[in-house]
Amino acid sequence: MTRKRLMAMGTGSRTRAAVLAAGALLLGTVALPGSSAAEPRPQAVRISAGAPALAPAAATCDTGTSLTPSTDDSGPNVQRIRKRGKLIAGIDTNSDLWGFRDPATGNLQGFDIDLVHALAKSILGDANAVEFLAVPTANRITALQSGQVDVVVRTMTITCDRLKQVSFSVPYFDAGQEVVAPKSSPITGLDDTVKGRQVCAATGSTGLDLLKANLHGAKVFTVANQLDCLVQMQLGNVDATITDNALGAGQVAQDPTIHLVGGLLDHEVYGVAMKLGSTDLVRRVNAAMQDFLANQWTAEYSKWLKPLGASPGAPVPHFAG
Repeated sequence: MTRKRLMAMGTGSRTRAAVLAAGALLLGTVALPGSSAAEPRPQAVRISAGAPALAPAAATCDTGTSLTPSTDDSGPNVQRIRKRGKLIAGIDTNSDLWGFRDPATGNLQGFDIDLVHALAKSILGDANAVEFLAVPTANRITALQSGQVDVVVRTMTITCDRLKQVSFSVPYFDAGQEVVAPKSSPITGLDDTVKGRQVCAATGSTGLDLLKANLHGAKVFTVANQLDCLVQMQLGNVDATITDNALGAGQVAQDPTIHLVGGLLDHEVYGVAMKLGSTDLVRRVNAAMQDFLANQWTAEYSKWLKPLGASPGAPVPHFAG
């Protein structure tokens, strides 16, 4: 996106969204500095509750259970991280509340960023022993498969298809897909009101899969990262977005002219992703996750995710194997 087009968007929250999106495009997959402790100041937004509007596909796997935790550091994957002296984490840099660079300071902030620091503290004894790499939505799995990163902590939904490609920790957040649209729009959800309209979703996202399966006559518009959809809505290039409600809330927090509509379309859970078969690392991460969910999750929700509404409480971890 050109500087001229970004400047045309004006000031305030829209400029912030554009700066975040442009920064992510420029960063690609490069190492980034650590986060600050500053809290965001987003507006309060509504998160729909109740049953999903679309019946989810029949489950063919257990997305809520992961390997039994272990603090044994002798496994090959954990040893590689410890010998290196840092955890390499694939993260997002343009999702408000979750993982973003503060335009004023250049520091990384958000719930997922703090989770990475907690993993580093548990595995390496140093919360700052982290190298962050910005990874686009579509590149999350290949970044793990190639060994470019040790973990991906990027609001990544655990799905049966993805479990065939990567390994996951226990879930750390419950979410679901929802439609984001301008308040002035007649769009009421993923229904016939999107017929003939441009609907945006990130490549490689579960939102894109859901949209393609329930088009209702919509035209699909794809981008590399979900915040790019917000910029495209602001520029008038798309009419609506499908994304995780938790990410949609971040978009709404940045731009008060848009809102979440139609209610939840499905139910999803986020997990920390690792290379398929890295059993020792999965167990070690789950040990850190067990502590994070029990002792830190509530404070992190209050710090970052209050715009989503009252805390639902940390997910209860389930282990097997």
